[in-house]
Amino acid sequence: MSTTPESRRWSVAAACAALVALVAGAALTGWVLTRPDDTAGDGLAALRTPAATTSAPPPTPEATPSVRATPRATEATAAAPRPVRLRIPDLGVDASVRPVGVQRDGGMVIPAEPTSVGWYRYGRAPADPLGHTVIAGHVATREDGPGALAPLAGAEEGMRVEVLDADGVRHRYVVRGRENIRKKALPVDEIFAREGRPLLVLVTCGGEYLPELRSHRDNVVVTAEPAG
Repeated sequence: MSTTPESRRWSVAAACAALVALVAGAALTGWVLTRPDDTAGDGLAALRTPAATTSAPPPTPEATPSVRATPRATEATAAAPRPVRLRIPDLGVDASVRPVGVQRDGGMVIPAEPTSVGWYRYGRAPADPLGHTVIAGHVATREDGPGALAPLAGAEEGMRVEVLDADGVRHRYVVRGRENIRKKALPVDEIFAREGRPLLVLVTCGGEYLPELRSHRDNVVVTAEPAG
């Protein structure tokens, strides 16, 4: 996703490319060498229902590592209060959430500020009874270093997640899975599902850093379900 003068919006792909300046640091190199397992708990495939992929928007995975989606606003999405803050206490995540759409190339817009993450506003909101609420953020930027979702690589089953919406309602979730998914194989239809059980899906870059591509190999996808 490209940077604009107005908001410095980048795509997840651009955030990955920006990491080339950080990989030289000892801390990030150490993380690459000792990164967590590729999966933890149940992933998207285990949590989805047959209906979950029937009404998803029609984004198509590309060779690039960006998260791609086609905007299709619905009445349900418009009526539900938008998320404004994301917290994962066990990981130290506390980020403001901004509604975002797509750029001309179909890439999901991501706020450039490291303390902010983007909510896909053409998808579902936390108060919607069906479908996935998708929030994505940078793992790092060249100017600001690690992003708000950099700790997602350490997400474990059972961790608590909280999303505050614009009406002041706190939506509580429990992490059920974390997957490192090859970017070329990212299951976009599942991630942006509009039907099926309500889930929160968090996405950032992760996995092995590939210097020749100036990009990480994978996307880290964390799936959480509403707390009972």
